[in-house]
Amino acid sequence: MLTFVFVPDWLPWVAGTVALIGVVLAISAFFARKRTQALAAIALQTGFNFEGNKWNDPAAGENLKTALFTKGRSHTFRNIMTGTSGGFPVSVFDYSYVVGYGRSQRTCAQTVAAFSKMGLQMPDFAMEPKGLMGKIGEVFTHKNINFEHCPEFSRNYQLRSSDQDRTRELFNPALLSFLESLDRKKNWSLEGSADRLIIYHAGKKSKPQELLFFLEEATALAGSFLTLRSAKASGF
Repeated sequence: MLTFVFVPDWLPWVAGTVALIGVVLAISAFFARKRTQALAAIALQTGFNFEGNKWNDPAAGENLKTALFTKGRSHTFRNIMTGTSGGFPVSVFDYSYVVGYGRSQRTCAQTVAAFSKMGLQMPDFAMEPKGLMGKIGEVFTHKNINFEHCPEFSRNYQLRSSDQDRTRELFNPALLSFLESLDRKKNWSLEGSADRLIIYHAGKKSKPQELLFFLEEATALAGSFLTLRSAKASGF
């Protein structure tokens, strides 16, 4: 006696969707492993300590409190490496967060260089190119800080701070002139808080073969910023 099993019309579609998601996740995991292996090798070659996806010193991650680290949800650190560059202690890592919900949900990921300088006490600030998709986090609800004597900077960058007076003092004419000279196409974003200076390209992860160049450029930028800043507004 034959027995017929009723198969709903939607079942093959669901099974196909699940299989497709599985394939996508497997491919994503494969490339993530390849990236981690490549970055670990670079860290070894350059004398950096490769810490993986967890900070050896949890306080290092907890002390990152600039605008980038307040955006969205599901904040994730990956491929953390720590060392020294240009005389500054620095951490380099992939950082991602999720914004939106449902079909509008997306993940924003970037490679970040976090420099520190003992004794530095900068006001909280965030500077990013105007026109980027990812705007400065909700922590800064204040108006954009403009500099009438440096119209090129104010035309190209958005600068916000919870302490506008100290930030205006920090960004003195020498520093503003330097920032105006940066290659606008590179879309540098800079953020500061206390003794930390954060540098990244919003929404862009450096390829492993590009990482050393990114670190070299970020180090040069950090050195110029910390040299030209107003010492009075940053604690010394």
